[in-house]
Amino acid sequence: MKRIIVTTFATATLLAVIVVASLHNESALAQQSSADGYPSSLSRAYLHSNNLPSSGLALEGYCPVAYFAVNKPVMGKPEHASTFNGVAYHFVSADAKSAFDEDPEKYVPAYGGWCAFGMSVQDKFPVDPRNFKIVDGKLLVFLKNKNVDALELWNDHDEQSNVSKADAHWSKVRG
Repeated sequence: MKRIIVTTFATATLLAVIVVASLHNESALAQQSSADGYPSSLSRAYLHSNNLPSSGLALEGYCPVAYFAVNKPVMGKPEHASTFNGVAYHFVSADAKSAFDEDPEKYVPAYGGWCAFGMSVQDKFPVDPRNFKIVDGKLLVFLKNKNVDALELWNDHDEQSNVSKADAHWSKVRG
Protein backbone atom coordinates (compact mmCIF):
# COMPACT_ATOMS: atom_id res chain seq x y z
CA MET A 1 0.00 0.00 0.00
CA LYS A 2 2.87 2.40 0.81
CA ARG A 3 4.39 1.79 -2.63
CA ILE A 4 1.10 2.72 -4.35
CA ILE A 5 0.79 5.93 -2.33
CA VAL A 6 4.43 6.87 -2.99
CA THR A 7 4.04 6.08 -6.72
CA THR A 8 0.82 8.14 -6.92
CA PHE A 9 2.45 11.01 -5.05
CA ALA A 10 5.52 10.82 -7.31
CA THR A 11 3.32 10.84 -10.42
CA ALA A 12 1.32 13.83 -9.17
CA THR A 13 4.53 15.66 -8.26
CA LEU A 14 6.02 14.96 -11.69
CA LEU A 15 2.88 16.25 -13.44
CA ALA A 16 2.93 19.40 -11.32
CA VAL A 17 6.62 19.98 -12.15
CA ILE A 18 5.93 19.55 -15.88
CA VAL A 19 3.02 21.97 -15.79
CA VAL A 20 4.88 24.56 -13.70
CA ALA A 21 7.91 24.31 -15.98
CA SER A 22 5.71 24.87 -18.99
CA LEU A 23 4.14 27.91 -17.35
CA HIS A 24 7.58 29.50 -17.05
CA ASN A 25 7.70 29.32 -20.84
CA GLU A 26 4.34 31.10 -21.16
CA SER A 27 5.88 34.58 -21.19
CA ALA A 28 8.05 33.58 -24.15
CA LEU A 29 5.03 32.04 -25.86
CA ALA A 30 3.08 35.25 -25.33
CA GLN A 31 5.56 37.04 -27.55
CA GLN A 32 5.00 34.57 -30.40
CA SER A 33 2.36 34.98 -33.03
CA SER A 34 -0.28 32.31 -33.27
CA ALA A 35 1.67 30.69 -36.12
CA ASP A 36 2.33 27.72 -33.85
CA GLY A 37 -1.41 27.22 -33.49
CA TYR A 38 -1.74 28.54 -29.95
CA PRO A 39 -3.15 31.87 -28.80
CA SER A 40 -0.68 34.71 -28.57
CA SER A 41 -2.61 36.41 -25.77
CA LEU A 42 -2.26 34.55 -22.50
CA SER A 43 -4.25 34.96 -19.31
CA ARG A 44 -3.18 37.98 -17.33
CA ALA A 45 -6.35 39.54 -15.94
CA TYR A 46 -8.52 38.63 -12.99
CA LEU A 47 -12.08 39.78 -12.36
CA HIS A 48 -14.03 38.28 -9.47
CA SER A 49 -11.64 35.28 -9.59
CA ASN A 50 -12.31 34.78 -13.32
CA ASN A 51 -9.51 34.02 -15.73
CA LEU A 52 -9.44 36.54 -18.55
CA PRO A 53 -6.92 37.25 -21.31
CA SER A 54 -5.32 40.67 -21.37
CA SER A 55 -8.19 41.84 -23.60
CA GLY A 56 -10.61 41.24 -20.71
CA LEU A 57 -12.85 39.18 -23.00
CA ALA A 58 -13.91 35.79 -21.67
CA LEU A 59 -12.83 32.71 -23.63
CA GLU A 60 -10.71 35.02 -25.81
CA GLY A 61 -13.85 35.85 -27.77
CA TYR A 62 -15.10 32.31 -28.42
CA CYS A 63 -18.87 31.90 -28.06
CA PRO A 64 -19.74 29.98 -24.88
CA VAL A 65 -23.02 28.75 -26.39
CA ALA A 66 -21.29 27.23 -29.42
CA TYR A 67 -19.37 24.76 -27.27
CA PHE A 68 -22.71 23.22 -26.32
CA ALA A 69 -24.59 23.74 -29.59
CA VAL A 70 -21.97 22.43 -32.05
CA ASN A 71 -19.40 20.88 -29.67
CA LYS A 72 -16.57 23.07 -30.91
CA PRO A 73 -15.19 26.52 -30.24
CA VAL A 74 -16.51 29.15 -32.63
CA MET A 75 -15.35 32.76 -32.50
CA GLY A 76 -18.10 35.14 -31.42
CA LYS A 77 -18.79 38.56 -32.88
CA PRO A 78 -18.55 41.87 -31.01
CA GLU A 79 -21.98 42.92 -32.27
CA HIS A 80 -23.46 40.01 -30.28
CA ALA A 81 -22.05 40.73 -26.83
CA SER A 82 -23.29 40.28 -23.27
CA THR A 83 -21.86 40.82 -19.85
CA PHE A 84 -22.40 38.47 -16.92
CA ASN A 85 -20.93 39.17 -13.47
CA GLY A 86 -18.81 41.91 -15.04
CA VAL A 87 -17.30 39.55 -17.62
CA ALA A 88 -17.84 40.22 -21.35
CA TYR A 89 -18.73 37.41 -23.77
CA HIS A 90 -19.13 37.39 -27.56
CA PHE A 91 -21.64 35.21 -29.40
CA VAL A 92 -21.97 33.85 -32.93
CA SER A 93 -25.51 35.15 -33.34
CA ALA A 94 -28.36 37.03 -31.69
CA ASP A 95 -29.97 33.64 -30.92
CA ALA A 96 -26.85 32.43 -29.10
CA LYS A 97 -26.74 35.70 -27.14
CA SER A 98 -30.40 35.30 -26.23
CA ALA A 99 -29.85 31.71 -25.03
CA PHE A 100 -26.96 32.91 -22.86
CA ASP A 101 -28.91 35.85 -21.47
CA GLU A 102 -31.76 33.51 -20.45
CA ASP A 103 -29.47 31.16 -18.49
CA PRO A 104 -25.85 32.38 -18.29
CA GLU A 105 -24.86 29.88 -15.57
CA LYS A 106 -25.50 27.09 -18.07
CA TYR A 107 -22.85 28.43 -20.47
CA VAL A 108 -20.11 30.18 -18.50
CA PRO A 109 -16.94 28.12 -18.18
CA ALA A 110 -16.49 26.21 -14.95
CA TYR A 111 -13.91 27.36 -12.42
CA GLY A 112 -14.04 30.94 -13.63
CA GLY A 113 -12.47 29.90 -16.92
CA TRP A 114 -9.33 28.52 -15.27
CA CYS A 115 -7.88 25.20 -16.39
CA ALA A 116 -9.99 22.38 -14.94
CA PHE A 117 -6.92 20.15 -14.56
CA GLY A 118 -5.13 22.96 -12.74
CA MET A 119 -8.05 23.21 -10.33
CA SER A 120 -7.88 19.44 -9.74
CA VAL A 121 -4.23 19.75 -8.66
CA GLN A 122 -4.97 22.88 -6.60
CA ASP A 123 -3.52 25.48 -8.92
CA LYS A 124 -4.60 28.05 -11.50
CA PHE A 125 -3.32 27.57 -15.04
CA PRO A 126 -4.10 29.72 -18.08
CA VAL A 127 -6.07 28.07 -20.85
CA ASP A 128 -6.35 27.65 -24.58
CA PRO A 129 -10.13 28.05 -25.05
CA ARG A 130 -9.96 25.68 -28.02
CA ASN A 131 -8.97 22.90 -25.63
CA PHE A 132 -12.21 21.99 -23.89
CA LYS A 133 -14.55 19.29 -22.71
CA ILE A 134 -18.14 19.35 -21.51
CA VAL A 135 -18.62 17.27 -18.37
CA ASP A 136 -21.90 16.96 -16.50
CA GLY A 137 -23.27 19.92 -18.46
CA LYS A 138 -20.32 22.18 -17.52
CA LEU A 139 -17.84 23.73 -19.94
CA LEU A 140 -14.31 22.87 -18.86
CA VAL A 141 -11.34 24.56 -20.51
CA PHE A 142 -7.73 23.43 -20.31
CA LEU A 143 -4.13 24.57 -20.64
CA LYS A 144 -2.49 23.63 -23.90
CA ASN A 145 0.89 24.71 -25.16
CA LYS A 146 3.82 23.09 -26.89
CA ASN A 147 4.80 21.28 -23.67
CA VAL A 148 1.54 20.35 -21.96
CA ASP A 149 -1.96 19.31 -22.95
CA ALA A 150 -3.87 19.41 -19.67
CA LEU A 151 -6.94 17.83 -21.28
CA GLU A 152 -4.84 14.72 -21.96
CA LEU A 153 -3.68 14.74 -18.33
CA TRP A 154 -7.30 15.13 -17.22
CA ASN A 155 -8.40 12.21 -19.40
CA ASP A 156 -5.58 10.03 -18.01
CA HIS A 157 -7.21 10.12 -14.56
CA ASP A 158 -10.62 9.29 -13.09
CA GLU A 159 -12.89 12.07 -14.30
CA GLN A 160 -15.28 12.11 -11.33
CA SER A 161 -12.31 12.28 -8.96
CA ASN A 162 -10.88 15.16 -11.03
CA VAL A 163 -14.21 17.00 -10.89
CA SER A 164 -14.50 16.51 -7.12
CA LYS A 165 -10.97 17.80 -6.55
CA ALA A 166 -11.46 20.74 -8.92
CA ASP A 167 -14.81 21.66 -7.32
CA ALA A 168 -13.26 21.55 -3.84
CA HIS A 169 -10.32 23.74 -4.82
CA TRP A 170 -12.52 26.22 -6.70
CA SER A 171 -14.74 26.62 -3.65
CA LYS A 172 -11.61 27.73 -1.71
CA VAL A 173 -10.14 30.13 -4.29
CA ARG A 174 -13.11 31.69 -6.05
CA GLY A 175 -13.30 34.59 -3.63
